[in-house]
Amino acid sequence: MTGYADAHADGLDASLARVFDVVPDGLCILSSDMVVLRMNRAMAGWFADVGDPVGRSCREVLSAKGCSCEECPADMVLSGRACRMKELAVPLSGGGTRYLELSATRLPGVDDGRGGVLLFARDVSVRKAAERELRQANQDIELLLSSIGSIMISLDGEGAVTRWNRAAAEMLGLSGRQALGGLLFDLDIGWDWEPVREAIEACRRTGEAVRVDEIRLRTAGRERFLGLTANPVPSPDGQSRGVLILGRDITGIKVREAMASHEIKMQSIGRLAAGIAHEINTPIQYVSYNAGFLEGAFADLLRLVEAYRQAFATLSQAGEGRGDCLPPELRQTVEAAECEADLDYLSTEIPAAVANSRKGIRQVADIVRAMRQFSHPGGGEKTFFDINAAVKDALLVSRNEWKDTASLVLELDPELPPVCGLPQEIGQVFLNLILNAAQAMEEARGDKTGILGSITARTARQGPFVTVSLADTGPGIPAEVRGRVFDPFFTTKAVGKGTGQGLSLAYAVVERHGGDIFFETTPGQGTVFTVRLPIDGPQGKDGGSSG
Repeated sequence: MTGYADAHADGLDASLARVFDVVPDGLCILSSDMVVLRMNRAMAGWFADVGDPVGRSCREVLSAKGCSCEECPADMVLSGRACRMKELAVPLSGGGTRYLELSATRLPGVDDGRGGVLLFARDVSVRKAAERELRQANQDIELLLSSIGSIMISLDGEGAVTRWNRAAAEMLGLSGRQALGGLLFDLDIGWDWEPVREAIEACRRTGEAVRVDEIRLRTAGRERFLGLTANPVPSPDGQSRGVLILGRDITGIKVREAMASHEIKMQSIGRLAAGIAHEINTPIQYVSYNAGFLEGAFADLLRLVEAYRQAFATLSQAGEGRGDCLPPELRQTVEAAECEADLDYLSTEIPAAVANSRKGIRQVADIVRAMRQFSHPGGGEKTFFDINAAVKDALLVSRNEWKDTASLVLELDPELPPVCGLPQEIGQVFLNLILNAAQAMEEARGDKTGILGSITARTARQGPFVTVSLADTGPGIPAEVRGRVFDPFFTTKAVGKGTGQGLSLAYAVVERHGGDIFFETTPGQGTVFTVRLPIDGPQGKDGGSSG
């Protein structure tokens, strides 16, 4: 291709012609009517595969390589318009593509003074490849950041959001489109702002990472806990530091901590209850034995007294006509003693009193047994147990909580099969539900002068499941909090009356047993909580067996 420049130098200085030819960028001089006047080696190598391009139309030479006349830089210059860069992809004979950038400038003093155009072409294939690699790397990074399950929010020095990943959008309820570019503190995020603000300010002030736990987040009717870390992002001198906020949902961790704490408390209470139950059980056994002895002994005494009375009457009859066989003083003493003792009254009331005492003793013994059952630590291994007995024990242990506010209705299926699970944990679920029902009815009854409510406990079998429902006649659950009932630490009770852990722990226990817990509520009429447990344990939920 060197011959092109040498053969058509037309008076150009030889050194200039050599420079024109060896420049790595493509150069082409076009006449005012777009005819090729000169073309250097690089340009000819890219476009002029066959024959001498000089004297041929630009369109003829360049269009063969896919260069269309649309947005032509040379045409823009000749028409007096501002020239814009044009990108061109030229297929290579051996495969692949060469990427060129075309531009043009007015070139006076050529084509017999009419002027022409100098067309530039620069090979940007390497740059394009680097850009593609960079874009791919950025896409990979974005994909990685988006797939991270933790919240990732970047702030510039002014507090504007520059990054908002998918986890942030899902957890905080705002899309990237809504968040990006806006000031973080202007966004509608349902978390506790004060600790977040303090962490960001401390991070900027100290240049160190600042961690904050237990940030309450309320979105879509749910309440969760987040753990956040504000990390400093370096910035040019004199500018405020940026901040990278990383966070994750720690609700599950808090629930597990609460469950562990609850278990430790229950173990401590259990040991105390077991000791009390043991201490109560021993004297109760004495009282029970003695009550039984008194019942039998009094029956014997009544028979003896009756025999004496008959003997007294017989002696009185034997003395008729011959004078009384008994001394008058003795007769008067016996009659006075019998009148004072009121034997007819005692013979009726003492057996009844002893029977009531024995009934009370049996109730105390049942309470002691239930306390020992609840306080038993269990072995951590599932076993088959009686659901009806677990419900009765929970009702018995909690009787003091509901006896003044509700009557009890039991509709327990006597044919219910044993259920595989941890009886202590399931019993705690029932106890929590009963206590909630009692507190709801106490709230509805007010000063205890209102109508007595009721608690109805039902059990039934449904295929491979057993269902336990506990219904109350309380005020019902307000619509605005129904979606948060099972959220950890959520409570509608006054401070000191509820921790918000009872139902969330019940939910976790039932779920761990492969079951379900749900409720139906009607304002002003009450609530029914239902626990559904697979008979054969968690495998039974899918129809399998515990094997």
